[in-house]
Amino acid sequence: MGELSDALDEFSEISREYHAKIQKILRDKYCWKCPMRSTSKNTFCNELDAWIRLTGAFESGVQESILEDVNSKDNLEVITSRYLFKLLKKNKRQLKYSKRTILKLKEDLEPFALKNDLLSIEENPESVKVGDLILWPQICPVSFYWFSKAKILGIIPFKILKVEKSFQKEGRNFVQVENSLDIPLEHITGKIIKIIGKTDPIYSKLNL
Repeated sequence: MGELSDALDEFSEISREYHAKIQKILRDKYCWKCPMRSTSKNTFCNELDAWIRLTGAFESGVQESILEDVNSKDNLEVITSRYLFKLLKKNKRQLKYSKRTILKLKEDLEPFALKNDLLSIEENPESVKVGDLILWPQICPVSFYWFSKAKILGIIPFKILKVEKSFQKEGRNFVQVENSLDIPLEHITGKIIKIIGKTDPIYSKLNL
């Protein structure tokens, strides 16, 4: 385990250095423009923003590594699902809260939604049914900050999948989506309540 420990220690040190470097870049180049800069010492937004951006870069690297591996490149979603299962099991974490949020898309999510559409989302849904549209991570999720990443980075760290089947297995609720991928209910990032396009009367009222 010595070589493994050394490699992880090296990565930890690099992460520390780059977190500080990203903080400095944000502070020097961007934070002065922010209207909330006067409260940043209380909200720790600089530290949080740097953390989320660093995590996103790491996850992107993990995804590229998997896609470059001939044996795993076609199984990214399966690997992601198993990773989530192990992470939740290890931490004994049960996401039992329900929260609504609205995201504005900065890119198309075909065939369901277009750029600038608004998604009304129920985070960590307790139930889904056949025909529901759900959100599933596109990248290896080392944290539960998907919605923060979408808002802060302006990226879409998930894709939309349509539920084709709902079933129980070994006392747990699952859904089946395209490519016969089975996803445990507790691993679903969110359920789309409504896709709000520009022609919807409520679109302009939300002023997003």
